[in-house]
Amino acid sequence: MRPLHSGTGPVGAGPVPVVSPHPAATAPPVSAARQPAGVRSLDRTAQIALILALVTGLITHAYHLFQYPLYSTDEGIYVERAWAVIREDRLSPQTYVYDHAPGGWILIALWEFLLPAHFETFGNPVNGGRLLALLLHLASVLFLFQIARKLSGGGLIAPVVATFLFNFSPLAIYYQRMILLDNIMVFWVLLSIYLLIRGRHGLFTGLWSGLALGVAVVTKENAIFFAPTIFYLLLRSTRQDSNRRFALTFWLFASAVPTLGYLLFATLRGELLPAQLSLSLSHPPQGHVSLLYELWFQIHRNQGTLFAPGSFLRTQWLPKDPFLLGIGTAAMLYCLVVGWGERKQNPAFLVAGTLAFEIAFYLGRGSVILDFYVLPLIPMYALCTGLVADRMAKRLPASTPRLAVPIAAIAAAALLVAPSGGYVLKHGTYGQLQAADQYHVPLTYLQQEQIAWVRQHIPPTDKIITDDDIWVALHDAKPSYPDAQSHWNAVSDPRVRNIFGGGNSQDINYIVMSNGMKHAMILNNANGQENWILSALDNNSTEVWQATRGNVSLAIYQVQGS
Repeated sequence: MRPLHSGTGPVGAGPVPVVSPHPAATAPPVSAARQPAGVRSLDRTAQIALILALVTGLITHAYHLFQYPLYSTDEGIYVERAWAVIREDRLSPQTYVYDHAPGGWILIALWEFLLPAHFETFGNPVNGGRLLALLLHLASVLFLFQIARKLSGGGLIAPVVATFLFNFSPLAIYYQRMILLDNIMVFWVLLSIYLLIRGRHGLFTGLWSGLALGVAVVTKENAIFFAPTIFYLLLRSTRQDSNRRFALTFWLFASAVPTLGYLLFATLRGELLPAQLSLSLSHPPQGHVSLLYELWFQIHRNQGTLFAPGSFLRTQWLPKDPFLLGIGTAAMLYCLVVGWGERKQNPAFLVAGTLAFEIAFYLGRGSVILDFYVLPLIPMYALCTGLVADRMAKRLPASTPRLAVPIAAIAAAALLVAPSGGYVLKHGTYGQLQAADQYHVPLTYLQQEQIAWVRQHIPPTDKIITDDDIWVALHDAKPSYPDAQSHWNAVSDPRVRNIFGGGNSQDINYIVMSNGMKHAMILNNANGQENWILSALDNNSTEVWQATRGNVSLAIYQVQGS
């Protein structure tokens, strides 16, 4: 067996072993800058594999990008807030309540600012954000490929399998096409990991890795769940380094700076602490919004178990891709068990397993989750699956290694064309074979038709209750609709509610319904705050436009007597 190689420390340090030399080591180290050239840098075969991964990621995610899936409420919210950063120099067009840190939509705002026509460059304002999501996905494919390659010791099976699942999974495509904070956060987390395992450790490697994780946290707070494993990876990669204390200090400092900056922002605005220092959940403090109160509120939210009937796991995630979730869970458990036993020789499996377990724990802990919260789990499950596939291939008898590639290719092709998987093909309504929904079904044209009807028939001065998915479309292009507001803000933000007479249904002219909006209003009506909108919708309105495709239904209602 080839002996373990040593890595290079920061500038000025001599060669140092990344992991303790051990004659019984079963896999190469996580990072080894003095490995042979074929491992240290991409050889021709690896370059071809990486290019294919990037090209397939481009095809699967770019094709039909502006048509499927339907523009979601959360996409609208983040583009809406990016619009406020550019147009109004603030973090939200409504009262910013600290429900999320602003790192994600600040990046979206920067991207939209660079586009020649800003939000109108690609038609619907959400499309510009989706193009950014595509670019971030391609960068994430690059990072995932390199991470899987390094953790597997330089082979190609692990990165090819990991990026294959990351690119082709119907579950991945459905959510990764959207411009969501979770997609942006995944990019920063993978970058943080990549900077530690790429094999070229400089004095500031810890600084850049920590900063990437810190930005991930102020993009989506649940990135903090990945911090233990990333810090453990830093500890292992610098364990024999003479400048280890500098690397650790730089990482801790850089990872904390974005969060400290966020806290300082809230402090300077007088919105760090709640009014009267009250943290009562039954009687929210009045006076001003508070970062710490919102954090306290989010911690105490509870929705029940992820495994309950009607949960997103059962209704959306498993129907979209039971293969990735099933195989990924088994691979995660394998990585945890095997990784723990091999942790002294090589932490690769333990790193992959704990990365997946950390986000799986976050999803299963019992708090409120939304359907797209599965996003960070996808690359980690893909990584674990790739490493397990690589280990299995290495344990094949010496006489059969040439069969591994053809067998893997046949398995991948079978998965792609099997209609039951829905990766590329599916059974249509009448049993015929057709392209899977992500390549076949157009949906966003319904929202475009809805926007067009509003512009043709509703005066810009009318007061409209809508959803966030078309908010920027009604506010950015001329003529704009300044009194078109989402039902969420109309019931929760006093400034917006005053547009409608403080919550008077007679001050509503139109209600523009998105898909599932009424269901969301009912769920949000625990304290009766949506009653005045629901009353106008159910008792005092006439449907003037409607469009349906499958289970997607949009409508516009004119409120009578307003």
